[in-house]
Amino acid sequence: MDLGALLTSQTLNMKSSLIRELVEMTRGVEGLISFAGGFPSPLTFPKQELAELFYRVIMEMGDDVLQYGASGGDRQIKEAIIEQENILLQPDEIHICNGATNGIFYALQTIMEPGDSLISEKPSFLGSLVVFEAMGGRIIPVSLDNEGLDTAELSAVINQLRQRKERVKFIYTIPDFQNPSGITMSRKRRESLIKTAIENNIMIIEDDPYSTLRYYGSKEESLFSLARNEFNNHQAVISIRSFSKILGPGLRIAYTLAHRDIIGYMNSWSQKINVTTDRVTQRVVAEYLKGNLLEDQIKKIIGIYRPLRDKMVSSLHKYMPEQVKWTEPEGGMFIWLTLPKGLNGDDLFSKALQEKVAYIPGSKFFPSGKEEYNCLRLNFSYPDEQQIEDGIKRLARVINTQLQQNERSDHGQSC
Repeated sequence: MDLGALLTSQTLNMKSSLIRELVEMTRGVEGLISFAGGFPSPLTFPKQELAELFYRVIMEMGDDVLQYGASGGDRQIKEAIIEQENILLQPDEIHICNGATNGIFYALQTIMEPGDSLISEKPSFLGSLVVFEAMGGRIIPVSLDNEGLDTAELSAVINQLRQRKERVKFIYTIPDFQNPSGITMSRKRRESLIKTAIENNIMIIEDDPYSTLRYYGSKEESLFSLARNEFNNHQAVISIRSFSKILGPGLRIAYTLAHRDIIGYMNSWSQKINVTTDRVTQRVVAEYLKGNLLEDQIKKIIGIYRPLRDKMVSSLHKYMPEQVKWTEPEGGMFIWLTLPKGLNGDDLFSKALQEKVAYIPGSKFFPSGKEEYNCLRLNFSYPDEQQIEDGIKRLARVINTQLQQNERSDHGQSC
């Protein structure tokens, strides 16, 4: 067997592995402050409530939930989600999946073929980009501005692809507190995106792990809800939502909202690959939702994260050189830094580690071959306030040092 040839044909984009390696490099380093991971704070985990529910569910419902179940998810959790979402939904419009990436994978299996083009925000969540590339999709990036996906550029890109007779299957977006940028799509831009997608018969995949984590401003209506309520269209948007950021990523419970025909195909793929999502955890989450515990849990999370977000923003203003720009998100977990011309986030990473501060270089959030390097992502949900201030101060020192070295180098060349 030619293992080398076999691996070459099956190897996925390695950026996801690289990010895990970068994060792993930061573990156990004494005194290191990490803004690298996308981890929720353990302080937010409702451990006592979940422990009690796991015990009660197994003792009282074990004969049911320890048995095989429906591939698309238990009816109890679907009914609890319908109550929570406050959208007119039917159980056959919901698919329960093993984490949001699992939901994205099943959605792609349903609508995508190798060689199809797909449109994604630039920058975008690496985990999804890797899935798209692994399935043979050609990723076409479209820029973000402070209102979200640039729909004028989107229309131009779609026209170019149509002229080349390329199949464009979907538009991928994270409209609320986008990972990695922290940007939230405006209402006007959401309506423009849906209109463009419907006119061009292109589906939207709405990735929504963060919308409940809003610290300032007013909640925007989801693309899924807007498409149904304002455009009377039940087919334009597939929305994928997760409990990872509000209950704990280790639970691996997420769900997809979509037209029942799409959900039917996703259920079929789940049956082939997963058989069923963890039934015990599904029932625990269902009981958690039915117990009206989620509202207080979200308030608790916001009470923990808002001061951390504020501390990072204020520290950036306090320490960063004026040439550095950053987003100031109203929620979520991330801030995006844009470095001045001549600075490279990848090159600065090792220098930052020497100062015992870590981040994820921005190049990891672009499709292969289309990387941009003068940027980086910072996470504020995991470190505490003192670590945030100290870490930003260290990072600013690294950037200032590099700027000064570049200035001396440019001066020497001009002389």
